[in-house]
Amino acid sequence: MEHENVDAKLRSRLALRSAVGEVRQNLKDARKARREDWELGPLAPKRDLGFNDYGAFKENVRQDWSNYGLHQPNPKVVEQRCAWAGGVKQLNLAPGDRVVIRDGPDKGKIDRIRSVQPQVGTVTLENRHQAVVQGMFGNPSRPQPMPISIASIRLVYPITNPETGVTRDVVINQLKAVPPNMQSPNMSLDRWRYGKKWDRLVPGLNVVIPWPAVEVPEFETMEADTIREQVEDRTFYYGLLSPPMPEQVVDELRNKYSKFRTRHEAWYIEKKQAEEALKKGRLEALKAMQTPLDEFHEKNRAARAEAGEPELSEEMLAKIGEFMAKKKSVALENAGASEVSATSTPPQETTNAP
Repeated sequence: MEHENVDAKLRSRLALRSAVGEVRQNLKDARKARREDWELGPLAPKRDLGFNDYGAFKENVRQDWSNYGLHQPNPKVVEQRCAWAGGVKQLNLAPGDRVVIRDGPDKGKIDRIRSVQPQVGTVTLENRHQAVVQGMFGNPSRPQPMPISIASIRLVYPITNPETGVTRDVVINQLKAVPPNMQSPNMSLDRWRYGKKWDRLVPGLNVVIPWPAVEVPEFETMEADTIREQVEDRTFYYGLLSPPMPEQVVDELRNKYSKFRTRHEAWYIEKKQAEEALKKGRLEALKAMQTPLDEFHEKNRAARAEAGEPELSEEMLAKIGEFMAKKKSVALENAGASEVSATSTPPQETTNAP
């Protein structure tokens, strides 16, 4: 236990030291960039474009920047990010949507969503908002998509003006999730991975924005796979003379080792019968080794068991009564008492008047 605590403290110290070193390096890079911008002016390098490894990370990208599960922001912050798109529970954004960036160096540029992370309120784009990571061991640098807040993007969709009939891209600042009804009957019956079960509506225009088309992947069946026909094929049949479930299921529903079990397999019954036969064989072998005295006692026990409990006859009860009557007078004299009959009257007490 103590070793585990020491290891945890050591890991926390190393992580803290790495974070502090990274912050210091970022400050140095920022000072260098500010000096270059001041001295070179319009000739300063464009660090946001990724040319000539400008803006590239010299070290490995931190996991909490690219791994969306380690850094969990405040739920209120996530809700504020997703408020314009319908909220976290019914987020009206999906991979393939065209969005416009509102903040940062790529402000005003349009790109498509690559993936959505509703748990943290961020998305990754296909071409924009990427960090150039320098390759290791001589490998060339490569762009890596970085998450951008949903509050920093807006949906772009072509809408036709009913008055002029002109269709142009419109920046949609608010989306609302509407369940399918008579006004918006569109409902996807596909699987949840390939469709949505609600419509996304622009509140001000009452226009339903369709979801981006998703191609259903085609899976190739291998030899080890179980095809749908085999899964849906009925393999268990039973009639009136068969139990309603397999015997293996009974062991799952009831305790297989319970002492109150009454249903046993044939092999178990044969095993118990063999054990009983073995016990009887041992008793017979012991009887074969009995002495004449043991046989005599066994016969007497069998005779007493057949005779049952003894009963008192009328003559025996009369003799017992005579014996009790003879001993009665002696018992009264020894006790200093006299016999009182039911017909005798108790003596009356006399009192003298004053």
